[in-house]
Amino acid sequence: MDIASLGAAIGLHPKAAALVLEYDRIEGGGYSAHKASFLRDREAMLASVRQRADYRPFLMYFFVRMAVDAYDEYRLREISDEVYIDTFSDIRIWSEVCKTTFGEYGIEESGWLKEHVRLALFRLGRLQFQPIALDRDLIFGERKFAQGDLVLNVHIPAGGPLDPQEALASFARARAFFRGVPPVFFCHSWLLYPGLDQVLDPSSNIMQFQRLFQIYELDEASRQAEERIFGAKKDDPAAYDANTGLQRRAKAFLEAGGKLGAGLGIIVSQ
Repeated sequence: MDIASLGAAIGLHPKAAALVLEYDRIEGGGYSAHKASFLRDREAMLASVRQRADYRPFLMYFFVRMAVDAYDEYRLREISDEVYIDTFSDIRIWSEVCKTTFGEYGIEESGWLKEHVRLALFRLGRLQFQPIALDRDLIFGERKFAQGDLVLNVHIPAGGPLDPQEALASFARARAFFRGVPPVFFCHSWLLYPGLDQVLDPSSNIMQFQRLFQIYELDEASRQAEERIFGAKKDDPAAYDANTGLQRRAKAFLEAGGKLGAGLGIIVSQ
């Protein structure tokens, strides 16, 4: 696997792909030092890089290089090329978000992609999964989960409809992929906020996905829904552009005093 092959496989925009190659020509000699720094202390390395004026395009280059390096480990673990390409397609997704938000191809969500390159997160079909240890004790119905118990955290990558049948297929793949990890799925997302029933049809993909989970807690302070629906948070709901049906309904709901937070949900498979 090389930079050009990975860029083509994940559908990186030609301008973004050319930018990565140009950075490799200029920065390639220092890549090993950056990688060593990342492996030694990820947070410190990323904080240091963010001091650069060009940190977004540089981080796109860096994560592409790290993804290329990860390919050999995928092969050693006998993980398919399909999973490899699907997982690192997040580089394309976030580079396009960066272009829309900041006007340049790059990576702003560096804290997120660090999980991909250290093989801590995988995309299996429509959904992404990340083994995590619970940070607290949790009692849910008759089930008790202890702090430190290993579970699967669920993430929903942007792009494409959230078809509930595709989601179910992803859960089935995760149960087979993560052998040794209990098939207990946790998700913290705006998609699980019960108040969405005020702006979405019950038959919508999002509401069908929500019903796969049992919601055990609400995060009323989260404004992730507004970020995802409108692209950015604004203090005054009246300032939101409303070009889609969802945006118009969500804007009207917020202007009327409604609240869109996030939900924490669980699926316990047998």
